[in-house]
Amino acid sequence: MTIYLDIIFLENLFMNYIILFATGIIVRVPPKIIRTFISSAIGSIYAIISYMSILEIYSSLFLKIILSLTMVYIAFGSKSPKMFFKQLIIFYLTSFTFGGVAFAFLYFISPENILMEDRSTNRDIPNKSNSNSWNYRIYYNYNII
Repeated sequence: MTIYLDIIFLENLFMNYIILFATGIIVRVPPKIIRTFISSAIGSIYAIISYMSILEIYSSLFLKIILSLTMVYIAFGSKSPKMFFKQLIIFYLTSFTFGGVAFAFLYFISPENILMEDRSTNRDIPNKSNSNSWNYRIYYNYNII
């Protein structure tokens, strides 16, 4: 399977921009194009790094929360904490809505002969030779929708 990082970057850049733009419209803060673009680029770079890396820290909930806080702050630069948390909550709701719509669209369309990859990582017990290193196994399960 061939994966093109430029396509992943551009797709994430486009979707992050749309989500941040929609968040700005909903909270009635006029989105600034440059700030929204920079915030979207940060999210896209994180998507590429988390996809390429095996390190557990890139898939941690804590880092994802920090990333979303950073993206919202860069995109809107709110002065008050109340407005910032309102923008953050709307950002999350908008993201979940777009994700749900995309999933429903894929479910209802159900294109023929699309190969979906289900990747899961299992962590084993530490190596006996070195207690700090871990064994990782990635299992691929191909399903045709």
